[in-house]
Amino acid sequence: MLRRPCPGKPWDPNLLPAEIRRSPRRALSWIYRRMTAPARGLPQIYIAGTKKGGTTSLFYYLLEHPRVLPPFRKEVKFFLYMYDLGLGWYRANFPFRRRLRTHVTLDATPSYLAHPTFGKQWRATNPTAKIIVLLRDPVARTLSHYFQNVHRGLEPLSLEEALEAEEQRLAGEVERILQDPCHDPWRYHRFGYLTESRYIEHLERLWPHVPPKQLLVLRSEDLFQNPAQTLAQVAAFLGLEPWQPREYKIYKKGAYDFAAVSPRVRENLRAYFRPYNQRLYAALGRDMGWEAAA
Repeated sequence: MLRRPCPGKPWDPNLLPAEIRRSPRRALSWIYRRMTAPARGLPQIYIAGTKKGGTTSLFYYLLEHPRVLPPFRKEVKFFLYMYDLGLGWYRANFPFRRRLRTHVTLDATPSYLAHPTFGKQWRATNPTAKIIVLLRDPVARTLSHYFQNVHRGLEPLSLEEALEAEEQRLAGEVERILQDPCHDPWRYHRFGYLTESRYIEHLERLWPHVPPKQLLVLRSEDLFQNPAQTLAQVAAFLGLEPWQPREYKIYKKGAYDFAAVSPRVRENLRAYFRPYNQRLYAALGRDMGWEAAA
């Protein structure tokens, strides 16, 4: 019987009984991909963050480029939950190497940016790939993250209670992730409302592992407000011919009423993120314009 290196985790999450029942054809496709994994390549592009920052929209815009091929699923989550399964499992998610001589493919997992081991594991696994990071106003990102969890039934606490509880909920999580390759980081990524919005901390952890020419940091607001100009930057960074999608649809846009959040809570969040934002602006050499956001 095949066993996963990390006890207690399924041998292959794409072949769980529920996944097979949901789509037998997709399960058969995955089995074929696992069998042909040695002939498959690795992604040349990562959309590594941030969660609730427009990564799904950028992913689908890129898929409309004639030289971009899709992965098996948008969020492969290899560096979050599947790293112990090895490169064979990871390669199964992507096209054959022969097709990647003329085309590119990608892994769009927005929690990679905040994941403590991503940079080190990326360098050990796929160090020639390029990484795109979309950063959204941290107050809006934090609120969107919270309300998405509420909508999905994952968050029983009020907004203020959840923010207050975050430090205790995440106590020791980073240390466990760094020390134990089998530790499941679900709590860190589910309840890291403030944590995932402290972008400078994640970039400072990533920069030592990624050459500057391989990392592009964009504002999510620019993708939403000036998508054509932003995609021109993306094309130049990736060495792709300029393109435009059929429409600039915003995918997975949450219908959350931020106006219902009290001005006091929003101002507290603005004050909380101010020193982190100032460090970010200094490091990037540009003001992201979030201080004036509503």
